[in-house]
Amino acid sequence: MDSVIYKWGGSTMTLTSTLTELLADILEVEEEEICFNKELSDYEGWDSVNSLRILTHVEDEFNIRLSMDQYSKVQTIAQLQTLIEETKNGQ
Repeated sequence: MDSVIYKWGGSTMTLTSTLTELLADILEVEEEEICFNKELSDYEGWDSVNSLRILTHVEDEFNIRLSMDQYSKVQTIAQLQTLIEETKNGQ
């Protein structure tokens, strides 16, 4: 599932590691604090501004476009990862 490689911060990474680093950076938490099954709203740095920052970075990083309807249904990082994979695969 995680064999696709992406560029983030000048290095080559898997989808999981890319999302972990991206979210830790935006939410201003340590990467070790990122849990893929934790509700995004449970992160202290989670707010509407950071939600939009994450959406923008995800779209730019993975060269995809997500509708607000799709994105607003995402509750966990695991769901975001699935949405990215499905969008990249044209589903």
